[in-house]
Amino acid sequence: MNKLAVITGATSGIGAEFARQLATTHKTLWLIGRREEKLNQLAESLQSQYGSEARVMIMDLSDQSVIDQLALELEQQTQLTTLVNNAGYAEDGEYHEMDWRLHQDIMNVHVEATLKLSHSALKVMSENNMGAIINVASVASFLPTPSSPLYGPTKAFIRSFSETLAVKYKNRNIKIQALCPGFTITDFHEKIGLDPDSFYKDRGIMRSWTSEFVVKKSLLDLQKNKVVSIPGWNYKLVVILLRLMPISWVLKIVSGQEKNHRYSE
Repeated sequence: MNKLAVITGATSGIGAEFARQLATTHKTLWLIGRREEKLNQLAESLQSQYGSEARVMIMDLSDQSVIDQLALELEQQTQLTTLVNNAGYAEDGEYHEMDWRLHQDIMNVHVEATLKLSHSALKVMSENNMGAIINVASVASFLPTPSSPLYGPTKAFIRSFSETLAVKYKNRNIKIQALCPGFTITDFHEKIGLDPDSFYKDRGIMRSWTSEFVVKKSLLDLQKNKVVSIPGWNYKLVVILLRLMPISWVLKIVSGQEKNHRYSE
C-alpha cells in the first residue's frame, strides 16, 4: 500500500522530525506549513534520502477557509494512514489587552484544525479499518499558563479530545495519541524571543530534549497503544506530581512563578 502521512507544522522542529521518521514507513508525505523555502529543503532531503514523494503545501491554518479546504482534500485520500496535527504556537500577553484576532487565530490552529482534520481523516481510516492520528499537545496542558492565556487551555483541549477519540476508535484499529512534550530543542522558543543558549537545560527536572528523541518516543508509544505520550523521565515526573497535587497547590505555584516573571521583566 502506498501509505500517505500528512503533517501540519512540518517546517521545522517536531513536525519536520515526524516527516523524517515517517518517511521510512510512508511512500507519500504532505508537508504543511507557512515557510516555503524550509519546506522545499525538507522535501528534497526526504526525496534523496528515502525516495519519498513529498508534497509541499503552503497553508496558514489560522484561516478557517484554508482548514476547510484541506479537510475536504483529506477526505479524498484513500491511502491516508497517518495524520500528525502538529501546527501550533504561543501568544503571550494579558488576555483582555490582546486583540481578539490573536485569540481566534490560535484557536483555529490548535482547536479548529485539529477537530476538522481529524474528522476528515477518520472518515478515511474508518473505511480502511486502520490508521493513526497524533495530536501534539504539551505538558502545559496539565497546568494553567497565565502568561500565554490560550496556550495551556487549547493544548488541554487537544489532550482531552485525543483521549476521547482513543476510547471510541480503539476497536476499529485506529490509534489516537496526544503527544505531550516538555521543553524541546526547536525554533519554537526562539520565535517568541527567548535565547536558546540560556533557555534550554541539559540536566535536571527542566531538562530539554531533542525533536528526534521526542518523535521517536511518540512513535514507540503509538506502537504500544499509549494514548498520552510524555517523552522524558523528567516530564513524566512533573505530570505525576501535577496530577497528585490539590489544584489549589498548583494554582499557588503557578501564581508565584507569574509574580517572579513580572518582577524580572
